[in-house]
Amino acid sequence: MPRVSAVHVLRCGRVRVRPQNLQRGRSPELWWTATSRRWSAWLPVNVVLVVHEEGVLLFDTGQSPRSLAEPDYYPGRRTGGLLGAVVGWAFRRQAQFEVPPTDTLVSRLAEVGLSPADVDTVVLSHLHQDHAGNLDVVPGARVLLAPEELALLSEPHPELHGVLPGAVVPHDADLQPLSWSALPSPLGPGGPGEDPAFTAGHDLYGDGTLVALPTPGHSPGSVSLLVRRPDGPPLLLVGDLTYDCDRLERGALPGTGDAATQEASSRAVLRLRESEPGLVVVPAHDATATTGLDLKKS
Repeated sequence: MPRVSAVHVLRCGRVRVRPQNLQRGRSPELWWTATSRRWSAWLPVNVVLVVHEEGVLLFDTGQSPRSLAEPDYYPGRRTGGLLGAVVGWAFRRQAQFEVPPTDTLVSRLAEVGLSPADVDTVVLSHLHQDHAGNLDVVPGARVLLAPEELALLSEPHPELHGVLPGAVVPHDADLQPLSWSALPSPLGPGGPGEDPAFTAGHDLYGDGTLVALPTPGHSPGSVSLLVRRPDGPPLLLVGDLTYDCDRLERGALPGTGDAATQEASSRAVLRLRESEPGLVVVPAHDATATTGLDLKKS
């Protein structure tokens, strides 16, 4: 049976955000975007590399250094008009990024003995810039994402969903929608009056080792990836479903996205542990989530 032989957590940039990004409060998003004066501590932008007998896979691609070097990377000049100005202002108000030379995706892959050409599959948690920013670095990879997320690229103004197609999605990217099919066995048994947490997913290699699961809320098509390893507890890579595992346990939701959908996805992830003993949740911006798990970090 094909197996996962290695998992590496690669830091591809770092970010600091407003406290309301980390944890939803009572103020509307537009209000705290305009008025907040504080920043969080710097957080990692984690990319997870999975080496499988069937190929080399990246879960997300990290923040691009182009975002700091190209003046028209964000909306404004590129989008034009009042809408472009407002959306560009919101991007710059909500997050700040740094991508030193050691944090580029090429550098991080080289540290584990790989090159971009070795990557044959990318699974995107969602299309935001710090998750899809380096698709141009791995042009030979197939890029899998939820159909709901892919549909955002066809909307008149994907920027309103935090998606920058002109900046992050190469025109020749091999974008393929994940297909949500019934799982052989539901994951996360439901309690009294509850359905199972996950009844549909996308088994990437048909062996149950890598299974994409729909966890919408932060974006319409946010996705998590269940990784079953032969020599360690299973992992669930969750993108921006939460900023850290403590907040997930407490039911504290991030400040951007649809709150009701985020809450439902968070509950489903917590229930998933009933069918995956020892499951470890790995958020994209949590520096401590993988501590002690025998995962290699770069």
